[in-house]
Amino acid sequence: MNKPKDNLYTEAPSVGNRYREKQKREFDELIMSRRQAAEEKRLSFFRLDTTSVPAFEKDASQMREAVRSMLGWPLDMDGETGSCSVSASPPAANVSYISEDALGRIYRVEVEAGFGLTTYGILFIPKKAGPHPLVISQHGGWGTPELCSGFYGDSNYNDMTRRVLKRGIAVFAPQLLLWNPDAYGPEYHRHQYDKQLKHVGSSMAAVEIYKIQRAIDYLISRPDVDHSKVGMIGLSYGGFYTMFTAALDTRIKAAYSSCFINNRFVADWPDFTWFNAGNRFLDAEICALIAPRYLHLEVGKRDETFLYEHAQPEIDKVASLYKQLNLSDRFSAKAFDGGHELDPSDEGIDFFCQSLFAI
Repeated sequence: MNKPKDNLYTEAPSVGNRYREKQKREFDELIMSRRQAAEEKRLSFFRLDTTSVPAFEKDASQMREAVRSMLGWPLDMDGETGSCSVSASPPAANVSYISEDALGRIYRVEVEAGFGLTTYGILFIPKKAGPHPLVISQHGGWGTPELCSGFYGDSNYNDMTRRVLKRGIAVFAPQLLLWNPDAYGPEYHRHQYDKQLKHVGSSMAAVEIYKIQRAIDYLISRPDVDHSKVGMIGLSYGGFYTMFTAALDTRIKAAYSSCFINNRFVADWPDFTWFNAGNRFLDAEICALIAPRYLHLEVGKRDETFLYEHAQPEIDKVASLYKQLNLSDRFSAKAFDGGHELDPSDEGIDFFCQSLFAI
């Protein structure tokens, strides 16, 4: 014991470290234990009748309401439908012609989403006469509609937007609050916005899904768009929004999610995390709510952002669900030899686009 001149006890800072180490270890073990228990809770909670497609859809409809409630306002507004529209009429939009090239006409569009929000994006209309199927082409982190549409040359999107456009499908590429501020716009603080929204019963995901849905409300009102043939494709964060938007909005008949699906107890980023989600809905459960519609999932075997080894078990769960429904022909999956990018080969794109035309 040390006795300074005032006779008060002192000690080296390291003396209490073993107690603090034990405190940390207890939290690590607690979280591991709760996550293990969550696996059983999720299996118990997420029970959908797979004896027939109508029975499944009835249960899935109830689960969608629970997901909307989890994500928060404005998805959980009273009187919601699959479109999440705030009115029966389509929203107004400001449409500006950009150019026409070998594939068709290009426009910048701002849709009035309500609540002081707009949805900005690039709209591509094929040259041939419509109405055309429609695909939402969703960029990922550090991205823009222009980037995922090839305006700046090559990128890890591997010509995502125009590969769909080349197949005679209208494409709308919306902007999310995800751009690289060093290259494409002002600085912003996405995770701070997400925390602030969660304080008031909302989330970034809820608001941005709502904005995508309001864009769909406008787009399917256009005479050059076939409202019955809507799909969505996205890479990374775009794959996240594709999964969740398609799960909640049954107007989306085909979905292509690239380089996102994973074990969310591993890839647990703040804006992919909601209260009690681990006990009810992780990635495989969200994807299950896309059934009986068409779904393509893919992961790069060399993806360093969302690791293949954690993605494949979730993909297998979704494949099993489609098999139980006797709908294996509506599900496609691939682990391709690539990194964090859209698969450069055409297998997924072909399945996705052919599915839209087959509806």
